[in-house]
Amino acid sequence: MQSVLFFIIALALCAGCGKSTAEKDKIPPVVQISSPLNGQSFSPGQSIIISGTITDDQYIAETHIHVSNRNTGELLMDVHLYPGGKTGNFNQPVSATAGIDYKIQVIAKDRAVNETRGTVEVSCN
Repeated sequence: MQSVLFFIIALALCAGCGKSTAEKDKIPPVVQISSPLNGQSFSPGQSIIISGTITDDQYIAETHIHVSNRNTGELLMDVHLYPGGKTGNFNQPVSATAGIDYKIQVIAKDRAVNETRGTVEVSCN
C-alpha cells in the first residue's frame, strides 16, 4: 500500500515538472520594417516614419524601437511597445535633423525571450 501511495505522489509531482509553452518556444519573432527604406535620405525637419509589423508563432512580449546617431552611438529615441498577441504594428515618427546619420533598430522579444532585430540606416542632408 505504501508503494502505491509513493507512486501516486511521485506521479503527481512529475506532472507539474513539464516545461511551459514559453520554455519550449525556440522560434524568434519576425520583424519587418516597411519604412523607412535602408539608405533613404531625408531633408532637415522632414518626418521619418518608422513603420512595420512584428509577428510571432505564440506571443510578442515586447518591442523596442531604438533610433541612434550612427556617428556618435548616442541613443536618440527609445520607444517600448507591448502588442499583446501574435502580431503587432508600429508607426513611430521622428524628425530628421541636418547632418545626422540614423541607425533605426526594431527589437522584438517573445515570452521565451527569443529576440529578433530589424535594422535600417538612413541619413539627413
